[in-house]
Amino acid sequence: MKKRSLVQSAMPDHPAAGPAPELAAIESVGAQGHGIAHIGGAKHFIPFTLPGERVRVEFHGQKPVAAAIEAPSAERIEPPCKHFGACGGCVLQHWADAPYMAWKQGLVTSALARAGIEAPIEPLRGYPVSSRRRATFTARNAGGRIELGYNAARSHDVIDLEECPVLLPRIVQALPYVRDALRAAMPAKSEAKISVTAADNGLDCTIDGPVLRASAHAKVIGALGSAGFIRAIWNGDLVLLAAPPLVSFAGANVTLPPNAFLQAAEACERDMADWVLHALGQVKLAGPVCDLFAGLGAFTFPAATLAPVTAYEENQSAVAALIAAAKRTKGLKAVSVVRRDLYRNPLGVLELNKFAGVIMDPPREGAEAQARALASSKIGAVAMFSCNPASFARDAAILTGGGFKLAKLAAFDQFRYSAHVEIAALFLRAASRKGGLSSALRR
Repeated sequence: MKKRSLVQSAMPDHPAAGPAPELAAIESVGAQGHGIAHIGGAKHFIPFTLPGERVRVEFHGQKPVAAAIEAPSAERIEPPCKHFGACGGCVLQHWADAPYMAWKQGLVTSALARAGIEAPIEPLRGYPVSSRRRATFTARNAGGRIELGYNAARSHDVIDLEECPVLLPRIVQALPYVRDALRAAMPAKSEAKISVTAADNGLDCTIDGPVLRASAHAKVIGALGSAGFIRAIWNGDLVLLAAPPLVSFAGANVTLPPNAFLQAAEACERDMADWVLHALGQVKLAGPVCDLFAGLGAFTFPAATLAPVTAYEENQSAVAALIAAAKRTKGLKAVSVVRRDLYRNPLGVLELNKFAGVIMDPPREGAEAQARALASSKIGAVAMFSCNPASFARDAAILTGGGFKLAKLAAFDQFRYSAHVEIAALFLRAASRKGGLSSALRR
């Protein structure tokens, strides 16, 4: 596949016939990474466009598409990936780094401003392009040819990947071997989903698709083993185990459950853990900490270098992995693990008041009920993470309305070229409700 030109990379491959294109001025970039323009008095979101550009827009049904860029922005750059514009993975490879990073940081501050909260934010932390350690692919057997990649933008078509600059190179280098394994196992016209994670000690994958025939078993194992996979699970059945895949947090080696949540970039995960440790280290904690929505313990084990930690997590496999890692890890404060659905059963005020501080890293929908309980508690310090500026701003408003002040704020760009941003915030009470905990930062 030849690399398309700078403007072609942002254009659809097969523009549909329809009304004559309209000329539009792109005013800004919206929260999903699409350019915003007003056409006929209505606001429209136009993918692959940048502020200041004049664009001819076609409508495919109700969806606007840039048919041609009449006046490109000076901030437009050559996308690094030949699949950009067709692949549905990245949305902003065509934007220069400085305005892109300013926009991404602005997603956080704008959401807070809409909630009536102002706070200084640390400079956005960025990461090398080829740093993502997990990905989910679609595979199809198209007449004996295995198509393996991401879905096309606004489509169920599969973009057969030749490259992917955002992934760790060892994942990209393994894809031809994954194709070989699937070619041996997938009947014609069948489809599969493949999730790949780069653990500390090798590659891990789960495959959900057609029944794995006994005759294909050896070929699948051979192909995946040659690519550096140490574990493979096919339709829930273990088909390859050279070693348990491990991830490490503050010296605790955690066995990775299949399809478990893991931060996309290892360096970002370490930076977020260091950030919360530094933030809580400046607070005079006089008791234990609880880690809500603890996952595999990315913050649990680092926090246990400061104070005893109770980790709360709903996923049974993650809880088992946490418990096992806590038992075999030495040199940390005590780590307790409780299985609990914090959406159905958030910690109440009396339970929270047993802790000196809280770490909270909920899913995208945030943790409104848990934030309300925190606001009513005597907790003096809350370190909260979020991957959604809107739900973060809502929960932050609940905490500030309950007597907390947003003392520190940071953002992390582990999903390069996307509209996703990770947020870290430290909330402190102006005057602690609980004796023995000072909300003042050490000088």
